[in-house]
Amino acid sequence: MTRWRRSVATAVTGLFLLLAAGCSGGPAGGRAPEAAGTSSTAGPATARERSLLYDAEQELQRRCMRAAGFRFWAVPEDPLPEARDFPYVIDDPAWAKRYGYGSALEARVSRLRAEDPNQVYLRGLPDDRRRAAITALNGTRREGLRAELPGGAVIGHSATGCRAKAWRTLYGDLSAWYGASTLVNNLGALTQQRVTAHPDFTRAAEKWSACMRADGLRYRDPAQARTEFLGHHGARDTAREVRVAVREARCARSSGLSSVARRLDRRYGRELRDEHRAEVDLVERLRADALPRARTVLAR
Repeated sequence: MTRWRRSVATAVTGLFLLLAAGCSGGPAGGRAPEAAGTSSTAGPATARERSLLYDAEQELQRRCMRAAGFRFWAVPEDPLPEARDFPYVIDDPAWAKRYGYGSALEARVSRLRAEDPNQVYLRGLPDDRRRAAITALNGTRREGLRAELPGGAVIGHSATGCRAKAWRTLYGDLSAWYGASTLVNNLGALTQQRVTAHPDFTRAAEKWSACMRADGLRYRDPAQARTEFLGHHGARDTAREVRVAVREARCARSSGLSSVARRLDRRYGRELRDEHRAEVDLVERLRADALPRARTVLAR
């Protein structure tokens, strides 16, 4: 369920970013590994500072789109505050009792997307103007910016358009920012891969599964349980969803899966940031340098 923080803001951006999905590694998305135990020259940006940079980026995009003859509404950074990240297993019984696995939150994301003023605006434009608006924001071609991820995958994005212009205004060196921030924003997914592949996690997941079976629930791991309730359309069995999620949270604690996952997540988060220290330090330096510019943008 890490996808919540990664995708909710993108979801309500509507068609503007829909066509750019998969080619953008923008500075605001993604779950980076924990910063504990790391050392960056500039020091990790605080959550408040990151929010300031996000707001400035949105404002710069709005101004740029207006100058290009289009309207653009800033997308809230956290439009669904009650959404929670449970990258490995739900371990909060109170949250599970209220939201289950979050299927109702998925429905709310769909409504936010449908009601997003950017999407409503685009739907009301003639086809040629709609295409022009999307190009104005995302640029003309995916080539121009390049980020190589661990494992060799390459992500690209246009160096033109209002998104790229906002990044350039804030961070100065557009290519350096895009490459480093995209890599850093993808370290969270790699962390999770390493965690779930570790024998300690596998053994704890087996204990979790046994705990679930004691209540008549047969799931080999939390991912299988989650799949049953998320990403589907049609009628929902809310009562069963909540019952299974609450049991998952209790078993996460009693089996030790939750504590094992946290320990391994911290370990591999630190290791990956150390493996990519140059990019991590570059991102933090560029963020620190961008903060005065962001404050100036938002003060106008």
